[in-house]
Amino acid sequence: MTDIYLVNNLLFVGPCLLLLYLAFRDQIKRPRLPVVAAAAVLYLFITLIAGGIYLKTDTSVEKTVISAASQLAGVFIFSAASNYTFGQSLFIITVVKNYSENVRLFSYQIYFMATGRLPKEPVAAISYIMLVLSLCLFPLLCLLYKKLVRPALDYTRFLVIWRVIWVIPICNTLIYTLAVAPDVCNYTRFPGGEFLALPLLWSLLTFATYGVLLRTIIAVSQNARFREKLSLTEMQIAAQQKQLELLQAHIQETRRARHDIRQHFLVLGNLAKNRDLDGVERYLEKAGVFSASRPTEVFCENMAVNALLGYYKDLAKKERIRVTMRISVFEKIPVMDTELCIVLGNLLENAVEACRRMKSSERFMDLEMAMQSESLLVILVRNSYEGLVRRAPDGTFFSAKEKGRKGIGVSSVLNITEKYHGVSRFEYEGQVFCASLLLNGRKQ
Repeated sequence: MTDIYLVNNLLFVGPCLLLLYLAFRDQIKRPRLPVVAAAAVLYLFITLIAGGIYLKTDTSVEKTVISAASQLAGVFIFSAASNYTFGQSLFIITVVKNYSENVRLFSYQIYFMATGRLPKEPVAAISYIMLVLSLCLFPLLCLLYKKLVRPALDYTRFLVIWRVIWVIPICNTLIYTLAVAPDVCNYTRFPGGEFLALPLLWSLLTFATYGVLLRTIIAVSQNARFREKLSLTEMQIAAQQKQLELLQAHIQETRRARHDIRQHFLVLGNLAKNRDLDGVERYLEKAGVFSASRPTEVFCENMAVNALLGYYKDLAKKERIRVTMRISVFEKIPVMDTELCIVLGNLLENAVEACRRMKSSERFMDLEMAMQSESLLVILVRNSYEGLVRRAPDGTFFSAKEKGRKGIGVSSVLNITEKYHGVSRFEYEGQVFCASLLLNGRKQ
């Protein structure tokens, strides 16, 4: 009896622990191996004790309390060992527990179909059935976590929805423990073959709910990212359009100058023929030939970056923001144009937006960009701001445009910085926000 009890518990908990490690091993706090081993052993120990108490209880309410206590212990352990919050850990653990509950329910159903009765105590046949079902259904659960649970967490990790979404799997597991589990439900109430459809219907309802919910979360997050990218694309197009207008104006100015200079040469030639040097001097003074026209500002040799910087400098001036840009880079910048524009565009857009929200007129934005070598690029953006900076537990920032959502622009900057094995730092003190990046442009 004891051996069968231990095997059943391992078959119930083992796949859960394996799945959690496979799906979230990169989110485990260091050192990984000792943390994983300690968490697994502790949870197995708690589960075995809780399982022993569970078998000795008679009422469904007592069984529910014991099951919930064991589950909460697992949530606390997972939350302490990983980078996820308690609410996220509660959702993750409860969903994988629902899987084990469904495997157990199917196992009892198959045994019931074969024998026409349900065992009052653990039997070896149930263990064999659970083993076979675990091997068959485990890949499907891995697919669920890989395609839905993990992407949903990665895309919307800091949304407030994760504070309440755990209610759905908790309700599922409570209903199962109170009314569906084989050891608490009186199956004699089910006439004929109606019991045969119950596990399948319960499983479909449970995981269809998760699938629809997680797909909706992912779709909403992806739409937000697409809107952010569309905004950045429109911003880059506007910058290029501004640069094109300046270039066209410069071309027109050059054409007029070439046309006018021919006329000046004719007049000066006639004055020179007559040796009227005083006339030449007076004409040059009146014509203003040597007065310099306003040149188009050039920040660097990269056309895309130059257009983007020109756009934001003009935008800042229109918003009455004092702006300075100091650019000292080589002709060849060691970062892809599109990625560099994403970094600069997001940092400068955030800076302009922060200044725009200020009530004070003391608004400024400074950009410094320099190359320490042919492969190292340093970017520093400083700006004034007012109010509170809302920061997430992992160091990223919440969006100022949409309450409760992680800032997508900053996430894009961090992703590109990580791609180039760089370093990022965000500091804010005394109403001055400073973002500094070091990008390593060596061949990745």
